[in-house]
Amino acid sequence: MRVVVVGAGIAGLATAWYLQQAGVDAVVLEASNRAGGKVRTRELDGVALDVGPDTFLGRTPWAVDLCRELGLDDDLVAPATTQAWLWSRGQLRPLPDGLALGVPLNPLALARSGVVSPEGVARAALDVVLPQIKPRADPSVSDVIGDRLGREVLDRLVDPLIGGINAGRSDRLSLAAVAPDLFAAFRRHRSLILGLRGERRKAPPSDVPLFLGLRGGMERLTSTLAAKVDVSLSTGVDGVERTDAGRLVVNVHDGAPIETDAVVLAVPASAAAAMVRGASAKAAAELAQTRFASVAVATLAYRPDDMVHPLNGSGFLVPRVDGRLLTACTWFSSKWPDVRPGGLTLLRCSAGRDGDERIADLDDGDLIARLHAEAADALGLQAAPVEAIVARWPNAFPQYDVGHLGRVDAAERALARELPGTTLVGASYRGVGIASCVRQAKEMARRITGTLRT
Repeated sequence: MRVVVVGAGIAGLATAWYLQQAGVDAVVLEASNRAGGKVRTRELDGVALDVGPDTFLGRTPWAVDLCRELGLDDDLVAPATTQAWLWSRGQLRPLPDGLALGVPLNPLALARSGVVSPEGVARAALDVVLPQIKPRADPSVSDVIGDRLGREVLDRLVDPLIGGINAGRSDRLSLAAVAPDLFAAFRRHRSLILGLRGERRKAPPSDVPLFLGLRGGMERLTSTLAAKVDVSLSTGVDGVERTDAGRLVVNVHDGAPIETDAVVLAVPASAAAAMVRGASAKAAAELAQTRFASVAVATLAYRPDDMVHPLNGSGFLVPRVDGRLLTACTWFSSKWPDVRPGGLTLLRCSAGRDGDERIADLDDGDLIARLHAEAADALGLQAAPVEAIVARWPNAFPQYDVGHLGRVDAAERALARELPGTTLVGASYRGVGIASCVRQAKEMARRITGTLRT
């Protein structure tokens, strides 16, 4: 039995690992010269800094269990603080207590935060008395939150949180795809607030941190995986086809074709569409509809004496409606107190999201200057950063637009008919973030192992 996994991001590496653990021969083909995908760590003055994701969900088992299997569990560490802020309506304001992905479950806490106006608080409170809205098959985040809680809560709480995770727009993102728990509560209960309160009361208490990181940087996870599986770097794939004898063939760019029993495409939907177009025009058409947003992250290092704000939290989010380039600012040295290269204080500033491509017109110097200026406006910074690292992620964030899950289903059905044995895993399909990608990998490995052994 042999499986070819295309793509050496976290989803592809984890898929190969789980297949290998089940006794299946798996090889990973990666077009670039490094494994890890968007999981990347760079150094500043000899200190490792995550320039991609720096945490994963700790209250789901997938990534935590994988770290344990790889012997990394002793290096799991929770952020030192989870207090977050919003730069909203001209001021830094604490996120109110009692949020469920931005939905305020405590109107009094919402009012005290000042994130929305008194009129916005009153409009949100109407959710508990409004009649149930007939659920649409696949509503957008905006359709549901705007109708139930009003525009201000949507724009200044939910969009920065849900939209920030996906670098997306709440008026285009599918609620079922990006926030299935909210969607389920919306379908089951008349009031979204009361329904979510009830769901939260039923959930067992947990002392596990919501988020976890890795000492030494998140790339330790992907590099450990890459060292334990068979990875071929700088090995691009032109396409996948099926022979008359029923075997799958992976056509390698500038290399010999590889015959295999199964293929896992752990690549962005746009790349997967190009690889299957010759064998399944239907699957390619469905996959090609996935749009992507670009993001840039600038880690700015300041002398501690130049800081005026106490940085008492993990950072702040910026609502799209305020029109700023800055989308989020992580107070990295507060979130991770041990990460202080040269004793400097670090801010990790993000820019770019669906519909905002201004970062493409800025070189690194201009980007640093713009993000510093906006961070200085929020925090009262007294001087420019003394060092900076920029990481750009072009077309890296898949947009789960309304209809996304249906399109993935349709692509998978087409592949099962026209290119059987070819499957999809990764952030483009059924969940972004490290934990979701690991979950998809484990489920796919189990499915492939069962199929190959029958």
